[in-house]
Amino acid sequence: MALTDPISVPQKEYIRGLVSKRDISSLSQAQQEFLADLSDENLDRMINEQASAAIKVLNACPYKPVTPNLGPPVPVPDTRYIPNAGPGAPPPVNQEPAQGVEEPVRAGYYFIVDPTNNEERFFRVRHGAEGTRWEGYVFLDVQASDYFYPIKDAKHRMAVLYTIAQDPIKAMNEYGLKLGRCGVCNRTLTDRHSILRGIGPICAAKLGPTQEQEDLLRKLGLIKDTEEEGDSDDA
Repeated sequence: MALTDPISVPQKEYIRGLVSKRDISSLSQAQQEFLADLSDENLDRMINEQASAAIKVLNACPYKPVTPNLGPPVPVPDTRYIPNAGPGAPPPVNQEPAQGVEEPVRAGYYFIVDPTNNEERFFRVRHGAEGTRWEGYVFLDVQASDYFYPIKDAKHRMAVLYTIAQDPIKAMNEYGLKLGRCGVCNRTLTDRHSILRGIGPICAAKLGPTQEQEDLLRKLGLIKDTEEEGDSDDA
C-alpha cells in the first residue's frame, strides 16, 4: 500500500477509538476541531500517510481520567412522600416531589412488602454523613442474605420509602422480629422482650412509643394529653 493511498477503514475505526479514550486537550485548536467530526466524510479527507501520523499523535496523548460510575446521589425531596395521603394511598412514583413534604424516613432497617412487585423484602435506609458531599441525601439498599445492594431506580426508591413512611416503627419491628436483629442498629437481639419487639431497649428508648402504644397507655390512664394536664394544673 502506498502512503498516498486513501485512509483505510481500520485506520478510521482506530482513530475513533483513540479519540474516545484519549485526552486531546493538549492538541492544537485546528487538530481538535478536525477530530470533533469523526464522520466518514471528514476522515476521508486524510490519506494513508496522514492517518498514520494522526494515530501516532493520538497514541501520545494521555488517557482520559476514569470516574467510577457510582450513580447520582438521591436528593432528600426525592425520598419523601406527599403528606396527608393516607395509609391506603398509592405511592407517588410518577409525580414530582410535593412542596411541604414530611421529614424523610429515618436511618434504619425495615421489612415491608415491596410495592413494585408485591414481594416481601428487607431494606436499609442510610443518610449521608454530615460535613461530607453526601450530607442531605438518603440512600436505600435492599438486603439479600448478609449483603446490601443499592436501589438506583428513582421510582422504585420513592415507592419503597413512601411505603416505609406509612408506619416506619412497625416496619422496623417486623425487620427485627423476622431476622432477630434490631431494626434500628442491626445488632443481634438476645433479650426475649427485645426479640418480641424487634428493637433493642436502648434504640427503643430513643424512638419513643408508637402511636398505637401511646393510645393504649392513654386508655389505661398512664399518660394524659397535654391539654388535659394543663387543665389539671389550673385546677
